[in-house]
Amino acid sequence: MLHDKTSWVKAGGKREEQWPAMEIVLEHGEFRLALMPLLGGSVRSFSWAGVDILRPAQAGSEASPLETAGFPLFPYSGRICDGRFDWHGRTIQLEPNFPPEAHAIHGHAWLNPWTLEDQGPGFVRIAYDHVAGTWPWSYRAAQTFELTDDGLRLELALTNLSDGPMPAGLGWHPYFPRGDAVLQASVSGIWAAERGALPERPSPVTMDADISGPVSVDTLELDNAFSASPANARIVWPGRGIQVDLESSAELGHLVVYIPAGADFFCVEPVSHAPNAVNSALERSVTGLRELAPGETLTALIRLKPGRV
Repeated sequence: MLHDKTSWVKAGGKREEQWPAMEIVLEHGEFRLALMPLLGGSVRSFSWAGVDILRPAQAGSEASPLETAGFPLFPYSGRICDGRFDWHGRTIQLEPNFPPEAHAIHGHAWLNPWTLEDQGPGFVRIAYDHVAGTWPWSYRAAQTFELTDDGLRLELALTNLSDGPMPAGLGWHPYFPRGDAVLQASVSGIWAAERGALPERPSPVTMDADISGPVSVDTLELDNAFSASPANARIVWPGRGIQVDLESSAELGHLVVYIPAGADFFCVEPVSHAPNAVNSALERSVTGLRELAPGETLTALIRLKPGRV
């Protein structure tokens, strides 16, 4: 189902353009998924048996992907320090895309409209085509959402459309309702740094950031990437009597956990690489950064499987 609405897009903290919006709704059994392609390829809501698994976007939240249930990360995730890096002998300088922050963050796809590419019973594919500019490579990003008997299946795909090799990464930035949530994730290291800086290498997980065993989200305050192989997690809401398993394919070897103090949400984000990976001196086997040849495609799978506790 497609529903016509009007949507605002917020880039850099202010409204820049108004688009006629489109909402796409998928339903399968007790699952319901609503998408907002024109708002950065975002998810409006995902529910099971009438219960929200992701934090639903509220009325008026068309202003920003940051206020939705989730949005995509292409062609990199996290921050690039000062938007600057060297690649094959070239110095690349990106424009800041999240003022007043000096770093470039999360790529371009979340701040641009996506198009409907294909749709059928229980699935929809949307795409974003980026034309080379300050990011000097053209690429295509695609998301294929499918509702299955056990939940949501999301395929992410990034294709290099330029004539030279491109640094590449991808991920997904879902928002979960907080409530009495308990989190458990398979992590092996944390990318931590002093406030205001970006981490340079993984280190052992400290007790105050340990999410490897079930831990109440209310006891945590995090904004960190973790090494994970792969990026899997379980979230339980005891009061609601439900849980959701987040499962990722091997291409997604890092998990970003964002738990801001006092918020009614938290984020558990499966991503392919560490923060600022393009500037790292570490091996790509550690950072997860990929190099895509012309015409090459990087794909990854994410599944959300709700169930009763």
